[in-house]
Amino acid sequence: MMKDLSKYRQFERKKSNSKTNEKPSNKNVWLYTRVSSSAQKDNYSLEYQNDEANKYAEKHGYIITQRFGNKNESASSDISRKEFNELINRVRSSKDKPFAIMVYAMNRFSRTGGSAISIANELVQKTGVFLIEITSGIDSSTSFGQNQIYRKLIEAKEQNDERLKHTLPGMKKHVQSGKCLGAAPKGYDMYGPRVKDFTKRAVEQKIILNDEGKKLRLAWQWKSEGMMDYEIIEKLRSLGLIIRKQTLSAMWRRPFYTGLQMNSLLEGKYIEGNWEPMVTEDVFWKVQSIISGNNQGYEIAKEVDDRPLIGLLFCPKCGKKLTGYMNNKRKLHYYKCQTCKDVSINAHTPIKKYPNHFGANDLFVQLLSLYHIKPEFENIFKLQVNKMLTNFTDSTKSEETLYKKQLTELTKNRENLDERYGYGQIEKDLYEKLKTKNEDAIRNLETKYKIPEIEVSNIEISLNKTFEFTQNINKYWISSNVGNKRRIQNLLFPSGLIIDTENRQYLTSKINALFELKQEFMSLTEDEKKRLPIKIDGESDLVAGTGLEPATFGL
Repeated sequence: MMKDLSKYRQFERKKSNSKTNEKPSNKNVWLYTRVSSSAQKDNYSLEYQNDEANKYAEKHGYIITQRFGNKNESASSDISRKEFNELINRVRSSKDKPFAIMVYAMNRFSRTGGSAISIANELVQKTGVFLIEITSGIDSSTSFGQNQIYRKLIEAKEQNDERLKHTLPGMKKHVQSGKCLGAAPKGYDMYGPRVKDFTKRAVEQKIILNDEGKKLRLAWQWKSEGMMDYEIIEKLRSLGLIIRKQTLSAMWRRPFYTGLQMNSLLEGKYIEGNWEPMVTEDVFWKVQSIISGNNQGYEIAKEVDDRPLIGLLFCPKCGKKLTGYMNNKRKLHYYKCQTCKDVSINAHTPIKKYPNHFGANDLFVQLLSLYHIKPEFENIFKLQVNKMLTNFTDSTKSEETLYKKQLTELTKNRENLDERYGYGQIEKDLYEKLKTKNEDAIRNLETKYKIPEIEVSNIEISLNKTFEFTQNINKYWISSNVGNKRRIQNLLFPSGLIIDTENRQYLTSKINALFELKQEFMSLTEDEKKRLPIKIDGESDLVAGTGLEPATFGL
């Protein structure tokens, strides 16, 4: 008896039509453009690539829904390209994926060869997104197209290797002569034949320390004296230099600032660069000791809970800031002056308590606990604080008016800039430069004038919070993390504290206005004078406008 095999056809696997020559139903595509440098012209210019992409999309019925790249990025490395990685990550995570990614030519997509093929294969196999090369019309939606795309990616790698074979000797000679390869780091201006800024074009390369660099030179000195990065950032801000903490942290680790030329083309050798050092070797290595620890069994100036007073304490002899370290053998923390070797004090009170031998941290807690005003002075204290908050509110309103006026002008300038660019009155490079400058000015203004809003109706609430905060300042300090501890310290003693390590007492000439007021109240009785373990060196300065702001109440 013959079997009826036709009924088994229902179990056959259906062939996918995703890689056929049929026209795709999804007509949305994304565009990636790239040039290696701003000097590239003709077929590699960003404008030309965009124009050709628009023509190709219109001819084949595609809709360009998103554009990526459009910047100068070297294709010799896929990992380091920010715009390229943004494109690939968006394809992977997007729910509404495009049919394909369009590129003018495969060497615009990547020059890494095998790595690029791996990415292209992932796009097809895992995400179902193809590559389209505009110049040839080839796409990776078919096996034939995939192979063609892969061959072109290999050719791009071979072209890049061949080019390097001719350019590497010249690059080596360039760095061996002490010249810098690439852009100069923050703090320097570079003049030469290939710089982007036409006003700095010159026949020979010349790297000059600019005004920004002179301010950063101060930052190196402050860091070598034990100052924390966030303090340095604030001091630089007061000098008109805005710098991110990541940029500052990276600067500490760059030998370039000592005038040293380091480059992989030197094959492990270091030579003197042709530029003025920003920092001496002595200061540079002091900073290295601070950020990474020294080799004598001590851990220096790290942000640890055991040494929260770092940045606040000053030496009574030379006036420099004390640094902190831990004796690894004894597991004890200390504050120490790096200049005056005999000035040192333990951070914590020793287990075996000696008379008046408290550690610096416990002495500070004792100091804070004494700013607890007696009940009979509460009303008059609140009255004075109320007056201060009212004055602060009036000052804030005047400041806010000025701030809003400046912000309005900057916003208007930005709108005018966008309008001029839209009408083609200015070139793209100039537009981007002016736009960045304008946005930086707006950002700096917003950072500088973060004005707290204190409504008159809320003054009583603010007053009660202020009083509660100042009455329990020692408890807030003890229960806070190291960051908030330092906020409290800087709030109370903006100029820091000199610590007399021999007599174990603090000396200060400047204190927050509110706590100065408390101090005056407590000095009304002889009993309170005796209790304060702090010597006032000169008159305390009122700190109008920088006292307890509402934002600090939650510490």
